[in-house]
Amino acid sequence: MGMIINIDAALANRADYNILREPINDMLKNKQEAWEKKNPIDLLFKRGTLNKFQETYTDSIGFAHAFAETNDYAVAPIFNTYEGFSKTYTSRTFQGGFIITQQVLEDQAYNTVKNTASRFITRWHGDQVEYAMKAIESGFGKEVTFGSAENGGTSRLRLTSADTIDGDPLTPIKSPLFSKAHKTVKTREASPISQANLFAVTDGATVPTYGIDLAGDDPGKIAKLADVINQVITYMENLKDDNNKYAGVNGPKTIVAPNDARLKAAIETALATDTFPGYGLNAAYKRATAEFTPYLRDIAPCFDATNNVATGFFIVDKAYNNENQGLEFTQRVAFTLNVAEKKNPYGISYDARERFDINVCSWRGIAFVYIGNSATPAFSENATINDFELIKPIDTLVKPVTLVNPVTVTGVVTTQAGPST
Repeated sequence: MGMIINIDAALANRADYNILREPINDMLKNKQEAWEKKNPIDLLFKRGTLNKFQETYTDSIGFAHAFAETNDYAVAPIFNTYEGFSKTYTSRTFQGGFIITQQVLEDQAYNTVKNTASRFITRWHGDQVEYAMKAIESGFGKEVTFGSAENGGTSRLRLTSADTIDGDPLTPIKSPLFSKAHKTVKTREASPISQANLFAVTDGATVPTYGIDLAGDDPGKIAKLADVINQVITYMENLKDDNNKYAGVNGPKTIVAPNDARLKAAIETALATDTFPGYGLNAAYKRATAEFTPYLRDIAPCFDATNNVATGFFIVDKAYNNENQGLEFTQRVAFTLNVAEKKNPYGISYDARERFDINVCSWRGIAFVYIGNSATPAFSENATINDFELIKPIDTLVKPVTLVNPVTVTGVVTTQAGPST
């Protein structure tokens, strides 16, 4: 894109505008990639830092009790705590670069140098976004790779939370970030309980069907979606912590969804409508805010690229994540771009480096809702809908009208002329 700025007009008008009366700053903003206007990392992750090679977070299972009734002058009982789950946060090193050749320098094409450096930095941070999206896709139990051998190498990703598959802190196998079988800590006094942050929609029939067909003719689909949103948020609010006490996941909720036309319209309507005709009050009214990003269209849990339909979205409690080591974009060393002269080949070398990774301890601050209709979603670890916490939306009173045994009447219609006047 080019801009022609007329000097005379620039002197007569504010310098923020060109001769076509177009705001220059807005024109430049329109050249940005989508993440520069709304970064999905900030929608789904907290941002954190590491000040060492690695850091281990260990959950302390607090006091099961703090007091008990005693007789006067009795010795006070002493209560104990236990060590719970642990998770080690690490970072990975990422490097890249480019060279400005001797020819560019000889021709004094300094704008080329500036534009190339700017584009490289833009692409670097854009790759961070795509890496983060792949990381969250790996939170369903299946390994995901980022990058390719043709572009420098691949990263293997499989995102797990701190809890183990059986609740024993010594078990080495961690649970996927998204699961219906997250365990609390198993202690000598209590068995672990299972909780979910992975949900799917079912009609609950003997031979069930799954999902919500937003493109279908069901007039109650928005009401059903609203009820599902309300059920999941309520479930999150009632979660127990590893000490089997209510965790207090009751901060403001944000729905983060792929930028799909039907899903966007459905979620916005479900959150903004106070009453559905024939259904009653909407329990999801203002229960959350909604954010939409095209980057979720690139991951299988949220978007079915074969059929071009949205299949899922996340519900995030950012306040809980910030305070409880939730899903985090962890930076060890900030992005640096070092510049040096090279002799073979001759030119100016720009070498970039950064250390970061995606880490998570607590899964409670984020949930995934699958609204697709597949009984075997391929992105899930075990590829069966029974590995999701199934939610049945309330039956709506909005029903399509159908005719049963219609009768066709045939005959001849005759008219009789009235008296003339």
